[in-house]
Parts: sequence; structure tokens; C-alpha cells
Amino acid sequence: MRKILLNTALVLASIVSIPVYANPDDSCDGEQTIFDAYAIKGGKHVGVCYVTGNVRYVYGKDSGRPDILLNVPAGKVNFTISGNGDQSVTIPNGDYSYTVGESLRGGSSIQVWKQQKLISEIELKGDTLENHIEKFSNTSNTNTNTNTNTNTNTNANDAITLNVSSKYKDVPAGRYYFWRYQLISNVDNLTINKITVNNGNCLINEKKRVFMTKAREHNMLDRLHNGGRNQISEDNEMPRTDWDLNTGGVYYFTISSDSDYGKCRPREALIETNKGISTFRWKN
Repeated sequence: MRKILLNTALVLASIVSIPVYANPDDSCDGEQTIFDAYAIKGGKHVGVCYVTGNVRYVYGKDSGRPDILLNVPAGKVNFTISGNGDQSVTIPNGDYSYTVGESLRGGSSIQVWKQQKLISEIELKGDTLENHIEKFSNTSNTNTNTNTNTNTNTNANDAITLNVSSKYKDVPAGRYYFWRYQLISNVDNLTINKITVNNGNCLINEKKRVFMTKAREHNMLDRLHNGGRNQISEDNEMPRTDWDLNTGGVYYFTISSDSDYGKCRPREALIETNKGISTFRWKN
């Protein structure tokens, strides 16, 4: 009997002494994955995961301490599913923010923003990428967050669609590339305030056109036919521009470059409107 009790005690002791391992607090191992990928250059790993009310962002080599480790309340993180197919999650960090995402037109990247300026972009491999942004966007209330961090206004992205409507190249004549973009409004009373491509490094060929108001048209015709005897005030009517769109309205703009892309190779467009700031990325 004493031998049986001793063996039982040893078994219980061995059970009690089994260590319980918690998930590490400096990686996304064992956590709910939101996004996971590796950089094309350098092979560093980026992981975004959900950890008990927080979103964790980890960037660095697989072994050793990460270069960047952030744990941000989920309510301050923004998930974006835009009308053009882009999916991204933006993690704020003071004046900086990290936007990790994938474009359904091809390509994925990490964008590093300082306030409203894109300061760095790291391209990611597609063969080992794991993306659950849409799942967490649907289940998280953060997609209604009104935080105004760059590239985080979901409603703004839903307000417009940006497509490459045509692309030309004429290498023999002048080593010339030409892109034509189609910006479509999905809402009424949309006003474009600014279009920035590649952080201002790509110049748009078109200038904003201002249309004549009815009052100004009346006064012009009156001067022509009546010597200006029946002029009316022009102060109460704001002129409309081709940057003022209603639902279905389209604005076209073009960007050109040489075939070596010495001037520009469009990769990212920032569209500022009265509905917010929208960011679009594409691969050429």
C-alpha cells in the first residue's frame, strides 16, 4: 500500500511540475493573425495580430528582438477595405503610422507615414503572405474609428474609385510612357482638394478647370449685346470646377514619364477631398 501511495504521489508531482508556456509578448506566435509576410529585400518579418483587446505590430528578423514592437488598443487601429480592392491595416505610433496591406491588383507592402507624408515603403513577398484583414475589418468596430491618421478614413476611400483607364508607350519616337487615370465619384457633392502622386514626385499634366458661372455668362453676353446695361452681381455664385463631382461623375488626369521612369513611375496616389483622404496603390 505504501508503495502504491508513493507511486501516486510521484505521478501527481510530475503532473503538477509540467510547465505552462504562455505566448511570447514580443511576437505574434500563437496569436490571432491579421497579416503576416516577409520583406523582399532583407527578408525581415512583419506580423500583425490580435492580442486580448490590442493589435500587435512586430517587425524585424525572426530570431532575436524585433526592430519594432507595438501594442496598440484595437480602437485606435484602422482597417480599410476600399472599393478598388485594396486591403490594409494602419497602426499608429505617435507622429508615425505603419500601413500594412495587399492590393488585389497585385503586390503588398508596408508603408511608413510621418503625419501625412509617405516616407518609406517596403515591398513584401507574396508566396508566404497570410492576410485576414477583411475578417477583422468585418468583426472589429475599428473600421468606424474617426481617428484622422493618414490613410485610415474608410469612408473617404469608399467615396471614390481610381482606375488606370489607359496606358501608352511610344519607345521609338521618344522613349515615352503615359498613364491616364479615371477618378469616379461614388457620392454626391464630392470636391477634390488635392491630388498627390508618389509624394509629389509625379506631376499631373492637367490643371483644374474653372467653369463660368451663370451670372458671369449673363454679364458677358450683356456686355456683348447691350453694352453692359443689365449687369448682375457675381458675388453670390461660386464657380464650379471639374474637381466638383456628383455620383458617377468622372475626372480624368494623366501622368507621363520616359521609358526608364527617370521622371516618375506612379505607385501611390493620395486624393484629398471634402470627404477625407483616400490612398490608392498599384503595380505597373
